[in-house]
Amino acid sequence: MAERRMISRKIAEDDRFVDMHPVSKLLYFYLVLNADDDGFVGSVKMINFLTNADQNNYDELLENNLILEPTKNGVYVITDWYAQNKIEPKIYKATEYLSVRALLFIKTNFAYTTNPDEKDIISPVDYWIKQGRDKKTPPEIQAQQYLEQFQETSKKVPRSVEETSKKVLAQNRLDKNRLDKSRLEQNRPDQTKKEKINKENNYKYINSSSNGGMGETLLNDGSSASSIENNATTENKGNSAVDSGTNQDSINSLFNYLNGISTTDIPKDNKRLANVFGMLIHNGYEIEDIQLGIDNIMNVANQMPQYQDKQSLAKLLIQHLPEYTKQTLERSSSND
Repeated sequence: MAERRMISRKIAEDDRFVDMHPVSKLLYFYLVLNADDDGFVGSVKMINFLTNADQNNYDELLENNLILEPTKNGVYVITDWYAQNKIEPKIYKATEYLSVRALLFIKTNFAYTTNPDEKDIISPVDYWIKQGRDKKTPPEIQAQQYLEQFQETSKKVPRSVEETSKKVLAQNRLDKNRLDKSRLEQNRPDQTKKEKINKENNYKYINSSSNGGMGETLLNDGSSASSIENNATTENKGNSAVDSGTNQDSINSLFNYLNGISTTDIPKDNKRLANVFGMLIHNGYEIEDIQLGIDNIMNVANQMPQYQDKQSLAKLLIQHLPEYTKQTLERSSSND
């Protein structure tokens, strides 16, 4: 510790100092003499012995703002330390009471304060010391520099543990949702591919007026041009496609697929729809082709409230699935 410390005449001849008890004055001198390079005093038993000071003398110094006690752990701070002393950088040694120093702010007259709301504050003491304990640059400029630095840092770093926690939790939820979505897509790659195709081509199919006006026909619920009764009779020569036991598993899988992407649940004993599935299989369409036809009808049906119940949806599929499947396959072939 240094052998010499400075005391300003401005402090020693100030009214608040002159009017104090002589022991309090002596106590102040000894505190300054024994302070570290940041103006902190942590061991005062010897000082009390030399000055015969008691708590009343400390209280008098505190009341006159000559010392501070930021915490109740017996560490005292010389309020006007840097207004009176200048420690050269090459010999300066930071205080060991860093947790106490973190509670302080430096004012434009280079005095300490614990009140962050005072108007003449330059910056927190830790920041000011980190910047080199500058007493040459005008304090107002230093205050502006700190403010700019604080605002810039605030844009990059959350200013509270609560804010940080909220961001971490939000990011964790986002990452979890992405992971769950990725796993779902990996578990059903074929379905995901079809959904992507349907989204891209949805309005193209709805608004198409070529090939008999596919979208327009669907909007006309009274249309009977593609009635399944006529198609099944013509293409299957009156024979029900469900009669073939070899097709039953495929028909059941189509019902499962339909009910898996629909909000309704059409029973597998719907013979008319089963006949449609069986007729398409009998005519050589692959299960994947029929599923694409179902997808395209569902894209349209999901936008029309009148097709949200199972009866109307089944009727829609019975009337239009053959042509949708056929045109979907033709479009796919032309794209290839």
